[in-house]
Amino acid sequence: MSNIRIKGDGVFKIRKNVIYVHGSINGKFHRKSTGKKLTPATKQWMKKANPLDVLSKLLDTDRNEVTTNNFEKFGYMILEVTSSRRQQASQNELEGLFKNRVLPSFKGLKIEDIKPLDIVNLLEKQKKEVCNDRVKRIKNLLNIIFDYAYDNELIERNPVQTRSVKAVDLSYNPKKTEAYSTEEIRVILKNAKGWFKIFLELSFKLGLRTGECMALKWNDINFETEKLSLQRSITRGVITEQNENSTSNKNHFRTIQLLPDLVKLLKIYYEVRPSNEWLFINKDGRYYRESKTIVDYHLKPLLKSIGVKYKTLYATRRSYASVMSFGGENLEDIQKIMGHSKGSRITEKHYIDPRILKLEHDKLNAQKQQEIFNMMVEVEDKVSQSKPA
Repeated sequence: MSNIRIKGDGVFKIRKNVIYVHGSINGKFHRKSTGKKLTPATKQWMKKANPLDVLSKLLDTDRNEVTTNNFEKFGYMILEVTSSRRQQASQNELEGLFKNRVLPSFKGLKIEDIKPLDIVNLLEKQKKEVCNDRVKRIKNLLNIIFDYAYDNELIERNPVQTRSVKAVDLSYNPKKTEAYSTEEIRVILKNAKGWFKIFLELSFKLGLRTGECMALKWNDINFETEKLSLQRSITRGVITEQNENSTSNKNHFRTIQLLPDLVKLLKIYYEVRPSNEWLFINKDGRYYRESKTIVDYHLKPLLKSIGVKYKTLYATRRSYASVMSFGGENLEDIQKIMGHSKGSRITEKHYIDPRILKLEHDKLNAQKQQEIFNMMVEVEDKVSQSKPA
């Protein structure tokens, strides 16, 4: 930090390009964020402003806004204050994590009583119960809460930023979800009936996320161009819309060229469509709010009847990536269809599963490799023979 402007014992300082004000009022030292970023305009503001006046106003505001150091109340308040930064589905998820994963360990505690070791123990406990991605979200949520507590002088430092908490290993540890084998896919699609057959055909052959498939509307399909526009998803009953300007790390907004057999199926299904808006609706005539309903009442019964092991509904997406990859499709084209970033390692590392292949596929690939090898060697042999002795 560097001193920018001093009047009396008040001083403006810069931390991470944000202007802070330090000073003593009524014999007590305070350090507050002004919420302003350092710009040419704010530099001029600092030259004119009195640090102690600014500090006094900030403290008066805090007294009106922050009236508790109870962790539970403060945490819920910060979740509400920051809610505009995230989509509703993300907000609902964070509220659920706070209530069900954080509060059981910290309920009834004051903010200042929560130490780094408490957070380490919480994170390690959660690692045993949920995937590391969710534990990261818990950690990020705690960091936001304690940052606000620090800025409002409820604590002297953010415990999440200590070395012991940072040392907790939260590297990506995906669930070992299997993909459906090519034989299983054949049997599943052969035996699926009605709307659920259409649902599975789209899921297996386009690698759609389950929430994307649930959220499909008829106006997303252009039968003239035979293209499918993906622009929304359903998660826990919440519809998330996207467009070309969306900043979500999941690319739900993309246009896919439909496979010819999918176009034929969709045209037939359109003639008997159960809804003029949604492709897939439940018995009450509404869109499916939860994938669990589809799994429990449609997927699991189907798999049981045909003797195929249940591997989650989302495994259809992993199956698509695996089939297309081992079939020789370009990785970038697979990523484009799936909504993965170009060059992302996620596709290869966590979606492509060699277990989908049968021995016949391995033999076929070996035959292709032999033909390539022989072709290259024969070319070299012909070149060698054509050279004059």
